[in-house]
Amino acid sequence: MKNKFLLPAIAAVLSVCACAEARAETFITGFEQKVEKPEKAKGAQLRTRANEVVTMVMAKRFVEAEKLANTLRKDYEAEFSPKLRQFSFPSHVEYDEFRKTTRTQFELVDWGYKECLQMLALIQSERRDFSAALRTLEDVERIAPVSANTAIETGYVLNQLGKPEKGLAAYQKARDLSLKYTSQRTFRAAALRGMGFALIDLKRLDEAERLFRESLEVEPMNKVALSELAYIQSIRKTK
Repeated sequence: MKNKFLLPAIAAVLSVCACAEARAETFITGFEQKVEKPEKAKGAQLRTRANEVVTMVMAKRFVEAEKLANTLRKDYEAEFSPKLRQFSFPSHVEYDEFRKTTRTQFELVDWGYKECLQMLALIQSERRDFSAALRTLEDVERIAPVSANTAIETGYVLNQLGKPEKGLAAYQKARDLSLKYTSQRTFRAAALRGMGFALIDLKRLDEAERLFRESLEVEPMNKVALSELAYIQSIRKTK
């Protein structure tokens, strides 16, 4: 019997910043992952607590969220087999594709583990510890190779670290994932805006403008995109 997954249950913006000094968007997503026997995802019973971490972060209860997320991370990892790699996927499509194409022996891990790590990265970003956030996001990417919002958060962190070219590459990865997988489609507009943010930092204004306008085709009247387009025009006027 094939594994069954439910697609995203919630997708909420935690914060949006459109100022010229720190252009960024940070997303929180929650997924419910249902896996039937005999291939039950490791840590599936911890999902309720993982959802609590997401709820706390959305409420900006960062101290409580970080404490629970660190405890929960240890609880998840205590279940992992030391002889196997661990991977997690947002839907059966990505899981089935990966299983058919890899020779790596691995065990399936509940998506809540990925969310737990990403919430830790978001909290680290919130206190502007971007180096720590990047290390945590690298852990996320190793276990969840198909996660557009992880790539978006990575792009944001890289931009904040003054690495817009690497940030652009991360946002491009998010855009590509959003085009390839239905489960990631909701992140397409944000990925396009992220590419635009990085391109402004790289002084490639025409390309940035094109991407912000493309993002408006997906999410018409998005305030971030409109603000950035106005910002681009202001730069041009000063020149």
